[in-house]
Amino acid sequence: MGQGAGDLLDQLNILLDRVEQTLRGKTFENLLRDQDALDAITYRLSMIGETCKKLPDGLKARYPALPWKQMTGFRNIASHDYLSVVPAFVWAAAQELAPIRAMCDAELARLDGRNEPQPE
Repeated sequence: MGQGAGDLLDQLNILLDRVEQTLRGKTFENLLRDQDALDAITYRLSMIGETCKKLPDGLKARYPALPWKQMTGFRNIASHDYLSVVPAFVWAAAQELAPIRAMCDAELARLDGRNEPQPE
């Protein structure tokens, strides 16, 4: 049995929070010297890709600007060819998570009915 969109969005928010926590106060050079942090962020970006893959197609269609294929592609590389992951790409991807967070917030609000017209 598959997970509902709300559960998947909640999981995405947790993963986004964890990437942000790991990056807090770090520069790219700091990250290169902290292999555990780099591994953690790589893993979480991979899980973001995996979770996004499970989102309903209709939801993804509402956000055509999000890099859905790239997120899934990164997940495939990180899972199957880990040593080819480029740290600069991990850093760049981790810096561009705000649109995913905005999508999660908008969709959770939509699921909660906060974007539905209210009866007068």
